[in-house]
Amino acid sequence: MLPPGTTFELASFLTANMKKLPFVPESAQLDEKWTYDDNGKYSDVSFSAPIRANKDEYRSILQFLTGRRCIFQIELNSGKKYVIGSKQFIPTFTFTDTVSGNSSSGFIIKIACKSLHGVLFAQ
Repeated sequence: MLPPGTTFELASFLTANMKKLPFVPESAQLDEKWTYDDNGKYSDVSFSAPIRANKDEYRSILQFLTGRRCIFQIELNSGKKYVIGSKQFIPTFTFTDTVSGNSSSGFIIKIACKSLHGVLFAQ
């Protein structure tokens, strides 16, 4: 198991092709909360972000990711990369189809994971 804050190269762990999702960085939210209970300490991580892109193109990718055993890498505009999940702690992925007013529509993606190591950092 990797300790919290571990830095590593995610590509060396990949066994499948990466799917890229063009989320809106200014509206994205990454939260990590450490909780202590009778079973010990664990991290509760959540990420949510809107995707405003070609709905027909991305709907099939989002449907593909739903229910799959995936590890997610979130890359910010600054270049910093966060990794949610691991082989031992698989995150859940969900999305909703949104329509806001007459001019804005897209998806909102959500990734959640409970783990013993929390968010990891990719190089």
